[in-house]
Amino acid sequence: MTRLSSRPPRRPSGRLIRLLPVAAALLAGVPFTDSTALANEGAKPGGGCPWAQDVSLEVNGKTLTLNQAVFATAGAEPVVIEPYQIYPMVDQLKLRIVGPKGREWEASLTRLVSGKRCSAFYVGKAFLVSDVERDPNTLILNR
Repeated sequence: MTRLSSRPPRRPSGRLIRLLPVAAALLAGVPFTDSTALANEGAKPGGGCPWAQDVSLEVNGKTLTLNQAVFATAGAEPVVIEPYQIYPMVDQLKLRIVGPKGREWEASLTRLVSGKRCSAFYVGKAFLVSDVERDPNTLILNR
């Protein structure tokens, strides 16, 4: 390479020379991974569904936690989490919650599906739909 200037070439500063070993050590410690390893990071072992996790919702100041297995049962029997009765209406994508004094809440359901085996539900915020106090066993739930 020919020099275009009459000035002598500059020597690298002492600061730059001191930082080169530090930078080299940092780069040596960085693992170089491929994109498939990063994509599988959130997957569960055994091919499980990464979205299938417990969901929680707040009803009347109390937090209720539901397992995804609650949404797999299709029946008229409620899931009881004392003192609440929870009716998952998967076909209507809503969750009906009956309190201890007969008051009713509803929460919307969102279904996530990926492939043949991965299906999960998320629960929205619960809203009070009936604040009339009555016997919780005499309610008409299909409105």
